[in-house]
Amino acid sequence: MLIGGGLTGFLSGLIGSAGPIGAAFFLGLDLTATAYVASEAFTALTMHLTKTVVYSKYALIGKEELYYGLFIGAAMILGSWSGRKIIEKISRDKFIFLVEILLIITGIQMIWTS
Repeated sequence: MLIGGGLTGFLSGLIGSAGPIGAAFFLGLDLTATAYVASEAFTALTMHLTKTVVYSKYALIGKEELYYGLFIGAAMILGSWSGRKIIEKISRDKFIFLVEILLIITGIQMIWTS
């Protein structure tokens, strides 16, 4: 898990977004749905806090961006809490299928907008 999280963080810092790569890695670990979401959330939190410190050090982020980030972070916490309530009610197979569909949609969107 440390290698996957580190690789995801490295690629995110290098190219700006590595969410689908991290999602695919964590999906391959055969985690429960709750553990999957928790692993994704912890990796994202660690990665974004690190980015905030580095970007702030090099004056690439200002107060306005920091406020946006805090607002988005609060929204993500609410979204994760809501998502947990949903995934507790669906089967493991349906959860994996849903994540795979979302990865396909994300991949198509990334190709379309590039």
